[in-house]
Amino acid sequence: MPKISAQSKTFIALFCFAVVGTYLCLLLWANSAGNISVKPNSVTHTQTKITNVDTAPTPTPVPTTPAVDTSGWKTYNDSKDGLSFLYKPGWKVLPAVNKNGYIVLQIDPGSKYYNIKIYINPKEFYVMDGLPTKTETINGQTALNVNDALYGIEANNNYYTFDVGMSMSLVPDFSALVHTVKF
Repeated sequence: MPKISAQSKTFIALFCFAVVGTYLCLLLWANSAGNISVKPNSVTHTQTKITNVDTAPTPTPVPTTPAVDTSGWKTYNDSKDGLSFLYKPGWKVLPAVNKNGYIVLQIDPGSKYYNIKIYINPKEFYVMDGLPTKTETINGQTALNVNDALYGIEANNNYYTFDVGMSMSLVPDFSALVHTVKF
């Protein structure tokens, strides 16, 4: 019969203690829950009439993206796709590529961030189906907004999806960029 190491024996012992301890805790909890009793007629009920109660739920405050000064930003114009927007001077707009039926335009904010992407498609938004959105207006266009990190705008017979990706620290600048979009 092979020898069992001291570490294996310790692990087995601790595991057994954990299982037994969990069982005992559950057993004690079940017994204490079963011992709760209420004596009949020991609770007195009083009736109070309440009037003028506002039953509307209290709205949950929605965090807002801080305002960003875009006055020194560069302008991107794409007459082919009917799109223009402002972007930070240190960022680079890369050439658009076709990928899986979408025209994908990328904005490179620098080496420590993931690229911001704009997906353009004549039939649908990119990855927005089923996500909780709020509706807002951006430069006269109805926009779907997912937590200021993903926007969808239908314009010029196209669906434009703006995606900050995984660079969540860029959300204020990204949101400012999207709010400068013109079609």
